[in-house]
Amino acid sequence: MKPAIIALLASLGCVNAPANAADGNEWQPVVLPHAEQHDVHSRHTGRAYRIFISRPQHEPPPDGYPVLYVLDGNALFPGLAIQAQALEDRPDPSLRNSVLVVGIGYPGDKLYDFKARAEDYTPEAGDRQRLPGREPPPSGGAERFLSFIETELKPMIAERYPVNLGRQTLFGHSYGGLFTLYTLLNRPQAFQRYVAASPSIWWYQGYVLRAVERLEQQTQPLNAHLLVTAGGAEQPAPGDSLSDPRQRHMAERRMVGNAQDFVSRLQSLTTRGLHSEFRLFPGANHGTNATHSSVAALEAAAALGRSPERGKGD
Repeated sequence: MKPAIIALLASLGCVNAPANAADGNEWQPVVLPHAEQHDVHSRHTGRAYRIFISRPQHEPPPDGYPVLYVLDGNALFPGLAIQAQALEDRPDPSLRNSVLVVGIGYPGDKLYDFKARAEDYTPEAGDRQRLPGREPPPSGGAERFLSFIETELKPMIAERYPVNLGRQTLFGHSYGGLFTLYTLLNRPQAFQRYVAASPSIWWYQGYVLRAVERLEQQTQPLNAHLLVTAGGAEQPAPGDSLSDPRQRHMAERRMVGNAQDFVSRLQSLTTRGLHSEFRLFPGANHGTNATHSSVAALEAAAALGRSPERGKGD
């Protein structure tokens, strides 16, 4: 394994060190078991991506593995990979599930490539908020990035692993949550389940509302499930003092309220097969909500298309 890859996995807190150390007292790099990564270049975005895959160890179901695609893969994939392995290793065979986890990240040792994700995860819109005195980050690449996932990445995964094309879940946090909503509103058939954690609705609120209006005017069946999450500490409570700049900042972004309002707005689409749910994680802030939501995302991916009987006792 290349030193750069080992350093990256070690920095992410993965487990299971190699047992072939020449000296028993020597510290060894940390390795993530049953996982691999590969850098690919997209013809749609012109950008390189680091693709992480956690390989299930059990035989695939007759229709193939369900797949969970996770954005910000450098940061969120390692934890999800371990969770997926734990899901496979449950003592009770009736509660075991195999989920193929695919992380979409960027080359390099950093957890986040802020400029790349700002462009890839945001749609074209002229009404985004800009912070005074700061140059706006790149934006507007969501459609190109979605084309990369649909026409380049998904075929590559399906060629390498037996996957169930009817059990596909997309999970994104923050800007990644915004991209998850973008995908649902513009290509609802791309995935069957969507998990948007702390989506940045505030940044493109005008765009999101217009996209919902367009979807409402259409008639085709949607047949999708959406889970939107937020952390209880992402927005000040009514009556809290806003004298602190950070509190004012969170109040302006209204992460919890925007997420609740968005899910409420989508209830009118239930008759067309779009089932939407909001879940609040009390005490979670913007960062820790990603961890809480990753557990929910894996559960959602495993449950998608599964017999109801399998869920008993989970």
